[in-house]
Order: sequence, then C-alpha cells, then structure tokens
Amino acid sequence: MADFAAVHPSNLLARLAGLNVKELEFTSFAGQPVYVANLGDGTTRLISLQGVFIDEFDRGKIVDIVKETAANPQAVETRIVDQYDYYYLDRTRRRPLPVILALMHDDDQTRYYIDPKTAGIVGTYSERNWARRFFYNGLHSLNFPWLYNYRPLWDIVVIAFMIGGTALCVTSLILAWRVLGRKLRRIAGAAVEPASELREDVA
Repeated sequence: MADFAAVHPSNLLARLAGLNVKELEFTSFAGQPVYVANLGDGTTRLISLQGVFIDEFDRGKIVDIVKETAANPQAVETRIVDQYDYYYLDRTRRRPLPVILALMHDDDQTRYYIDPKTAGIVGTYSERNWARRFFYNGLHSLNFPWLYNYRPLWDIVVIAFMIGGTALCVTSLILAWRVLGRKLRRIAGAAVEPASELREDVA
C-alpha cells in the first residue's frame, strides 16, 4: 500500500470528476501500482497514479510474466484470440475480446485466457474439467462454436429441441392417462360384479 501513498484516492477522484466512479480498487501490474475504477455503468477503467487512463497493458510483458511463473517456460505457447472458441465462450458476448491464450502444454493441458486490458485471467480450462465443458456447457446449453457463432442457427436448434421436448411430454401424459384410465375401468368393473351377485342372492 505504500506505493499508493503518493496519490490519495480523493485527489484521484477529483481528477475523474466527469466519471461516475462507484468504487476504487488497488492493484498492480509488474510492480506498477494501478487504480481500478469501477464505474456506474458496470465497466471498469485502469488509472495510473498520474491519473492517466490505461487502455491496455503491454502484451509482451504479460507473456513474459506467464512464462516466468510457468513450471516449464519452454513449453508455453501464446497467441491472440479475437473470437470465442470451444473453451472460451459467451453467448451474451460480454466476455472480453481479444484475449491472450496461454497454452501450458502440461499434463492437464491447461490453458489460460488473459485480458490485456486488465492483465487478469478471464478464463481457464484443463482436462480435469472436461466433463463440465462437454456435458453442461456443451450438451446442456448447446455452447458449441459452430452454433453460437451463428446465433440464428443456435436459436433454431434450441427451439426445435424445446418443441420436441414439449411434444414428448404431452405424448407421455396421453399414454399415461390411457393406461390409468384402463386400470380405473378395470377396478370399477371388478367392484360392480360383487354388487350384482349380492342383489341376485337377495332376490
């Protein structure tokens, strides 16, 4: 926190009078102290101690930090991803793009998605959570690149499955009602027969 002593938050907010700042956070990147301003519209802006907006951190520096912290720096592969892929996805299109993809090439095939605007990790994946990716995100939400990259196609497929599911439910209810009706008629018929025999005996 001593790094922020040069600029008091109130002085910084005075410089940002034109912004609807709801909250200030303290963070740092590569030893550089930075303020994170959370705005009223839900967005965030990074601000240096000099009051200068930081639109994006040095991508090369981000890659260097990733490799420095990796168990096997020589195996790390990085590239820029400018559209959602099989593992980094969002139907609402709110997750940041472009991002830096860091492939660790370890036993778990770990991958990190890093937003260069904040230097924060915005997505991770490894073979340990493949089941959630395939069965929940894939089959449950139908989140596949060849579908959600073409939103009308995704809507058509989802609506078709919904109609099919509704039809299956209605069909099941009709069949169940018919079976229940036959059982009720059989029970009612069995109850009528002893009553008829009793009337005949009395007569």
